Amino acid sequence: MEAMSAESFNRPGAVDLSGLTAAAQSTAAPAAPGPGGSSWVVVADEKNFNELIGRSMQHPVLLELTSAKANAQAMSDELDRLTNEAGGRWLLVRVDVDATPQIAQALRVQAVPTLLPILAGQPVSQPIQGTLGADQIKDLTEQIVQLAVANGITGRAAPVATAPAADEEAEQGPSVDPRTVEIEKMLDQGRYADAVAGYDELLAKTPGDAVLSAGRAGAATLQRLDGKDPRALLEAGEAAAPGDVDAQLAAADVELMGGDPAKAFNRIIGVIRVTREEDRERARIRLLELFEMVGNADPAVAPARRALAAALF
Repeated sequence: MEAMSAESFNRPGAVDLSGLTAAAQSTAAPAAPGPGGSSWVVVADEKNFNELIGRSMQHPVLLELTSAKANAQAMSDELDRLTNEAGGRWLLVRVDVDATPQIAQALRVQAVPTLLPILAGQPVSQPIQGTLGADQIKDLTEQIVQLAVANGITGRAAPVATAPAADEEAEQGPSVDPRTVEIEKMLDQGRYADAVAGYDELLAKTPGDAVLSAGRAGAATLQRLDGKDPRALLEAGEAAAPGDVDAQLAAADVELMGGDPAKAFNRIIGVIRVTREEDRERARIRLLELFEMVGNADPAVAPARRALAAALF
């Protein structure tokens, strides 16, 4: 495997994230699975490493190189928690340098733990060495997502595993519909229209299913953004009038996928305030879809629902 170099990543909008330096070790909570018990954390070895890095063509990949000797379990736990809560905004790829020293050597990693954000198959910063605290990890992941959107990488990672909620569930086996697995593969391949159709088929059989509705909303958002320049959409939204529904909804999609749901929600609520009839209803429906996509647990949803009610009535 050829060693990667940060200097080779020169797509427009790339920024240096290496200013995130090591700090005191975080007292993080244990790792928690994401929506539906899914996980977006995978352990890499020599056989699957290149394939996992290749997924960064569609979505961010955060590479963590660590070791049991590094005394950095709290950092790994926090990475797991934030990754699974993000529900596919990036994939966390963990490398045990003791088990696979060849990977660390190829990447010229000199110390562990080390984090390396990957987009389009290339690192976007120098290796970030040392133990990061919870706030620093959150800042790093937010910057990675924003950078990905700025560079036109707007896909979402498919879950790599489903964590059972209890021993009983483990005995019964996974409860995920096998057709959902196929839909996730479609998303990973960039077949967004097929994924939307797949979710529609499932929803026709189980109307109102919250998990399926959220998945469909996410696939539809990716379909709308496919092939578009996110930066141009944002600029068009800023330049357009608040009542320009097409421009504002497109900009809101970019903001949501860029990790700022509150800004996306507020933008659409602004449209609802100044439009009437069909335009207003279209914006309202889109906002409800985005609520489903991020889930009611997101702190931006409750205030946005209240603002929506005020705007409508």
